[in-house]
Amino acid sequence: MLTTLLVREPKNNPKAEIKNDNRYFYRQFIYKIQTSIMKKITLLGINARYTHSNLALYYIRESISDLAYNIVQIEESINQDKFKILAEVVASKADVLAISTYIWNRDIVEFLLTSLKQIKPDLKVVLGGPEAGYNPTFWLEREYLPDYIIIGGGEAGWRYLAENDFQVEEKIINRLNHSFTKIKLPYKKEDFPALVNKYIYYEASRGCPFRCSFCLSSRIDQKLEYKSIEVIKNEIKIILAHNPKIIKFVDRSFNVDSSISQAVWTYINSLDTQTKFHFEVHPSLFKPSDFQILEATPKDRIQFEIGVQSTNPQTITEINRNHHFNDYKDKLQQLLQIKNIHSHLDLIIGLPYENRDSVLDSLNDLLLLEPDVIQLGFLKVLPGTEMHDKKEEYQLIYDSQAPYQILQTKWLSFDDLSYLLAFEEIFNLIHNTNRLQNTIKYLTSFFHRPVDFFQHFLEYRQDKLDLSNSNWTQIFASIRDFIAQTKEFLDLEVLDDYLSWDWLLHSRKNNLPSFLDKEANHSFKREVFSDIKNNEGEVWEKLLGPNIKNLNNCAFFIPQSREFCDRVFGGKRRALLFSHEISPSWKIYQF
Repeated sequence: MLTTLLVREPKNNPKAEIKNDNRYFYRQFIYKIQTSIMKKITLLGINARYTHSNLALYYIRESISDLAYNIVQIEESINQDKFKILAEVVASKADVLAISTYIWNRDIVEFLLTSLKQIKPDLKVVLGGPEAGYNPTFWLEREYLPDYIIIGGGEAGWRYLAENDFQVEEKIINRLNHSFTKIKLPYKKEDFPALVNKYIYYEASRGCPFRCSFCLSSRIDQKLEYKSIEVIKNEIKIILAHNPKIIKFVDRSFNVDSSISQAVWTYINSLDTQTKFHFEVHPSLFKPSDFQILEATPKDRIQFEIGVQSTNPQTITEINRNHHFNDYKDKLQQLLQIKNIHSHLDLIIGLPYENRDSVLDSLNDLLLLEPDVIQLGFLKVLPGTEMHDKKEEYQLIYDSQAPYQILQTKWLSFDDLSYLLAFEEIFNLIHNTNRLQNTIKYLTSFFHRPVDFFQHFLEYRQDKLDLSNSNWTQIFASIRDFIAQTKEFLDLEVLDDYLSWDWLLHSRKNNLPSFLDKEANHSFKREVFSDIKNNEGEVWEKLLGPNIKNLNNCAFFIPQSREFCDRVFGGKRRALLFSHEISPSWKIYQF
């Protein structure tokens, strides 16, 4: 057992210490000696994106904060060159390296492990996280092994190693974790400058009551535990003092305990903040009182991620979800009608009893509800899940390399999966970006089902679009050409108005592409400037106020069709749009 010392930095008041027999310099001398002999630990997180942070590192750092270790924390993203990450770790001169391992960084971790065990053979390497803890066999079969793999409770297993100076015989460390209610907020004040422009992850609870067969949180060892509402409020207050852009609650189903979720949402509503709060929720658990609270939420204060996964009843039953789509459809629809809440619905492609038609049926069910975003994800067959255990029964073929994405199932052929991959690319571009929100809503009404529009457009496209560069002029033009060729009865003048309006709302530019640009818009602009030049602009000055000085940054738009004006403008005929240079979003005047 390692005998440890609690080492604190000397106080920043040397003059006061000098008056007291120079004890300040003595304390500083002792501190330098202690830190020079302490083992150095490097905590490494390799995140999926630059904007992400690694909550686990903060937890394990704080779990041994009272022990005599010199701890350095490094966070990079998978987009960083792996050799630069290797160089950074070597330069840290660590005695112990702890790596948080996930499906998105497994390949880089394997490279680092292999390289470091040759470059620094005395370095102790500890792997934790789900990709190590639920798949230890993979790592123990490598040519270059980690020294330890932590499974189960991360904080408890890590502290066990640290208390024993990382000198224990077993390679797999499995310790019962502390009660979550006793684990404090892991962030320190000095952490927040490095987290500017990144997600701040926060846990109000751990564990999950559901047993979804594709998810690691479904395991019976994932006991559901909540912090008290008083603790949650206080910790949110501490984080908000640093003005983060977003606080992302990582609770698996935040609204399981309505007494907690309602209290948190009510508290959030009362705040004077620009911070956004993200929650994963289950729609079947919503109550009428939830909707009353959420209707009072300031716009864009809260966003929800909702895992529908499938609307196929047979699929839902097979993956152990207790609530079918038709059981909570009305609640979901009521939630989506609250327009100040941004909602993101998830579907998973590759689940049991789901073929290509079933997937598209599920998507169509969600399109009819008109959410902000529908995410089409592809099944990941994760080690440690029931889905992984039943891979032979379901005839699952999937990539053997992380993230273990599905390639074929008993119900879904590889050709069908390839089609759905292409479909997803188109769908993300023209639906989930919301760049064509008004146009898509208008056009889907001319198809038997909303999903048919996307299918027919995919067939028409036939690789005519270069989606990688998001060439919006080409995309808008392609949609116009597609409709002109397939829906001859549709009035292109109306379509041009919808396309023009979506372009102006989202392009942040006051110039339309040539095929949408109309002389009427230029005439409108000349009319306004002429009125002002000839001292006849009182009406414009009264309408626009201070914005009249920014007309050069303004978009001038006159729709060509009465149908568009009646549907979108409420009968008004003209619009002025002032860009984000004047305000955070477009300032729109219709008259």
